[in-house]
Amino acid sequence: MTAPDSGGGDVLLLQHVSAAYGPYRALFDVSFSVPTGGIVALVGSNGAGKSTVARVVSGLVTASSGKVSLCGHDVTGFPAYKIARLGLAHVVEGRGVFSSLTVEENLTLAFRQRAGRRLLSANLERAYSAFPILGERRRQLAGTLSGGQQRLLSLAKVLVVPPQVLIADELSLGLAPVVVDTVYEGLAEINRNGTALVVVEQQVSRVLDLAGKAIVLDRGSVAYQGDPAGAGDAVEALLAGREEAAATAVGQVDELSA
Repeated sequence: MTAPDSGGGDVLLLQHVSAAYGPYRALFDVSFSVPTGGIVALVGSNGAGKSTVARVVSGLVTASSGKVSLCGHDVTGFPAYKIARLGLAHVVEGRGVFSSLTVEENLTLAFRQRAGRRLLSANLERAYSAFPILGERRRQLAGTLSGGQQRLLSLAKVLVVPPQVLIADELSLGLAPVVVDTVYEGLAEINRNGTALVVVEQQVSRVLDLAGKAIVLDRGSVAYQGDPAGAGDAVEALLAGREEAAATAVGQVDELSA
């Protein structure tokens, strides 16, 4: 299931990107690339900076320094809507649907905007074929779907006119394993249609099976970049180092208290 890196160059490039939320610095000199049509896993512990990277790329957070390029365009500092027009979609954990509309109304709005009325019927059937549960619940209000079903609906919206890059941000968070399977099958289908993926994930083993390249973040910096086979060891080493540091700190406190 692993997707090999494409030979068509890089569709997304971050060069020495740093970012902050007010006085709090969240990213430090982050650099990596996403190959055209490839899949990159962006992993790390909670608070490592994964979602901040995703927000910088999609224009929701402005980099304090560095450069972001999408499809050969320098998009550093661009607003989110301009970056989206250039071919980037950002699907966040648990949302991205109109809760007061039905499943089919959500899809109809997205498909008419991207592909027009003429192809609407065929595109709806394509979405229902890819995600049968959505076909079964096409008349149900999106806000009453389970968290996993809402995430599938968010993914289905990008099937018709595939973006150049899709950032999937923690889509498996809190889902049952069988639902995670369906989410990952949907991601693989989108990738087969030519979209490069940046999959932000805490379930390390699962995303590394899908990816052709891995980036491990630690405290806002790139701790590892390369073959997914080595990323798991990098994460384990980081966790072991933190446990050792915590044990040392406890020992020092005990000595002072003695």
